[in-house]
Amino acid sequence: MFEKLSMVTRIVEDQDEAVAFYTEKLGFKITRDHPGPHGRFVAVAPERDENAELVLMSPDGFDDDDAERMRTLIGSDFGLIYEVDDCRETYEELHERGVDFRNEPEEMDWGVQAVATDSDGNEIVIQEPPRASRSEL
Repeated sequence: MFEKLSMVTRIVEDQDEAVAFYTEKLGFKITRDHPGPHGRFVAVAPERDENAELVLMSPDGFDDDDAERMRTLIGSDFGLIYEVDDCRETYEELHERGVDFRNEPEEMDWGVQAVATDSDGNEIVIQEPPRASRSEL
């Protein structure tokens, strides 16, 4: 039935600011950028996984009720987890680029992780799986 998840939407206050954050600070690339029925449709993705697109959607362009409902979601998204080869190295690199983190990398049962925030305060988890689980994949 379902084959794969290809896009996730993140509501942002300012699309240009969000695009700059994801492309300049995280190193993502723009995969789609065109007018949509409710304003600009822009998606970004990590360099190594263009199939996992993140749509950066602004409430602008929606009717008042939908726009207001969407605005309540800005800064409250916490569900994005990106796998990295080395969490500590990635943390240092992103920290040097000006990315804010809620914590330094921590050892967990499921690997090493750190939690960053984007330009709207939404969480971005970077996670390095345990070495043993990588060889099992």
